[in-house]
Amino acid sequence: MDGVLTINKPSGMTSHDVVERVRRILHEKRIGHTGTLDPLATGVLVLCAGKATRIARYLEAGEKEYKAIMRLGVSTDTLDAEGRVLATMAYTPPGMRQIIEVMKKFTGSIMQRPPAYSAVKVAGVPSYKLAREGKAELLKPRLVTISGIELTGFEDPLVSLLVRCSKGVYIRTLCAEIGDALGMGAHLAGLERTRSGSFSIDRAVSLDQLQAMMTAGTVEHVVTPIDDALAEFPSVLISETETVRVMHGNAISCPPSLANIKSERVRLHSPAGRLLGLAHIVAGALKPELVFS
Repeated sequence: MDGVLTINKPSGMTSHDVVERVRRILHEKRIGHTGTLDPLATGVLVLCAGKATRIARYLEAGEKEYKAIMRLGVSTDTLDAEGRVLATMAYTPPGMRQIIEVMKKFTGSIMQRPPAYSAVKVAGVPSYKLAREGKAELLKPRLVTISGIELTGFEDPLVSLLVRCSKGVYIRTLCAEIGDALGMGAHLAGLERTRSGSFSIDRAVSLDQLQAMMTAGTVEHVVTPIDDALAEFPSVLISETETVRVMHGNAISCPPSLANIKSERVRLHSPAGRLLGLAHIVAGALKPELVFS
C-alpha cells in the first residue's frame, strides 16, 4: 500500500505505538509518521505507508494547528499534566484582555527552548532519558514560528487556546512560558492536534475504524495518494525525452511558465500524467530531488 493516512491518535499511546498498530492492521512494514505527538495528546497523526515514506519530510514541514488547554497556577517538571508538580502558586485570576496581551508576545518568529522531557538528543541520548536520571541539560533554544494564538475560552484555572505554528513548536513550553509571563506559572493540561499541513481532524480515522475498514476491504477510501498528498507543489508536465532524463537523475530546463512561480519545488508528471517525483528549481533548471521508479 502506497499513500498517506490521517489517524486520530488516542490519548495514552505514543506515536510509535500508533505506527506499530497500523503496521499490524495494514500488514505493511513501511510505515512512518510526519511529526510526533506526546502520549497525552490526541488528534491528527499523519502516517506515510509504502513508497509514501519517501515524502514524509515534505509533509512534516506543513503548518500545525492545535487546541490546547492550559492550567494556571501549577508548574510541573514535564510542563504538562503528566509531570511532577514543582510549584503551586496562589494568584488573582487574570482578565481575558491580560491573557491576550501576554499571548501576543509569543507570536511570530521566536526562540523557544525544547523541554528537558523531549526526544531532542544530547550526545546521542534522548533528553527525556537524561531527565529521568536527574541529568537533564539545558537545551539550546530554536527558532520557530507561531503564526497565531487565539484565546477560545477561560474558566479559571483553565485557559483554552487555538495555536497555529510551524513544526518544532512545543505547546508544553508555550503554555509554561505564558504562565510565567502572567506571573503565576502554568502547564499543558490537554492537547489535540487538529491539523497538520493539509491533513485535518475531520478526515482522520480512529485505529478501530481503520481496522474495520481493512477487514471490509474499504481502507483505500481513507488513503490519500502520494500525488494528492503533494498537491501544494505546482505540477509540471514534461516530455518523454525529459522523463528519461529525470528518471536517471538529470536536470532539465525549467519551462517559461514557471518563471514567476513562488514555490521552490514542483511535481513532475510524465506525458501520461504519472507522478515521476519532485524537482527543485535551481538557476533556471529543474533538478530532480525525489524520483519514483
